[in-house]
Amino acid sequence: MSDSGNDPNRFITLAIHTPDAAVELKNRLEAEGIEAVLHNVNLQEAVLASGVRVRIRERDLPQALRVVEAPLDSKTTKRSVLLPVDFSDFSLLSCGIGMEYARKIRGKVILLHSYLNERHSLSLPFASDNATTRADKKLTRTAQQKMEDFVAKLQEKIAVGELPKVKIEAVVTEGLPEEQILRYAEKYKVSLIVMGTGGKHSRRQNVIGSVTAEVLDACKFPIFTVPITMGNAKIADLRNVAFFTNLIREDIISMDSFSKLVDFKYLNVTIIPVVEKKERKLVDQSLQQLLTYCREHYPEATFRTKRIGVKNFVDDFASYAEQEKIDLIAIPNKKKSIFSRLFNPSIAHRVLFQTDMPMLVVPIA
Repeated sequence: MSDSGNDPNRFITLAIHTPDAAVELKNRLEAEGIEAVLHNVNLQEAVLASGVRVRIRERDLPQALRVVEAPLDSKTTKRSVLLPVDFSDFSLLSCGIGMEYARKIRGKVILLHSYLNERHSLSLPFASDNATTRADKKLTRTAQQKMEDFVAKLQEKIAVGELPKVKIEAVVTEGLPEEQILRYAEKYKVSLIVMGTGGKHSRRQNVIGSVTAEVLDACKFPIFTVPITMGNAKIADLRNVAFFTNLIREDIISMDSFSKLVDFKYLNVTIIPVVEKKERKLVDQSLQQLLTYCREHYPEATFRTKRIGVKNFVDDFASYAEQEKIDLIAIPNKKKSIFSRLFNPSIAHRVLFQTDMPMLVVPIA
């Protein structure tokens, strides 16, 4: 995909397409401010030959890959942060993280509370319609009142400077939490979802934790998980990051997205490959290429690599993380790849449920 040399201004081949597709991609790239040129032009007949190369400057690769991967009818992500809440003190912790990020992007926060109406899942032939309606309305009013009280509590903390001043929008809805989170994330095209996960010892009994796991598997928006052990720390306080990679081209996209979600200045990033059935030589070669790319394009951060075996990945990583004081896990998620393809289906949930570190899941197309 790239030519030899280390000049970020050199042209590299982004894609090889049919003539029509190459021209279309060139136009899309230029609409985003990316210089693009086409090679393999038949000058004698003044037409484009088959197998046209679309070439860009290497420095534009992360942005160009996002253009390539984005659906043609995709909508622009809005400046908003989705905060699922259950009105607990732990929700206040997640709100603090989310509001901090909303202020950074000059956006708003959307508080989302979904409640379940057990009457709708039970068969009660002896209950009158009027009685059911009254009960439903009472349940809705209770949820709405709790939201109003929670928003008031946030406003009080904003007034005394404990929380950043950002616009707050509150949504109360009925339904399964994981389904509603996905629904409203899509509706608002959010920049980030911030979710609490509890502590690793209580998470298996924690509804929020299990909901987070379900959302991680299906969501196409960035998710930041907040363990209760994070306390009053802020995203800006996190310095030592473990970045999991499956050594595919899209890792460049996720690293670029990651750099926009977290300030890379003074950040120490350990790139950890999690791949199966690949020759060690090929893994080392791909890992070195990614390492070189990151060092060239993100000089404000420090990068290194670490190999951890897949078989005992969770336990071995936990030991390494404790030793190196890792305080954030970054995971690129290509349509469940980190959960159902990159790892075996259970390891990602084990990482979530068996560690007390915040986790940033960066989706890629």
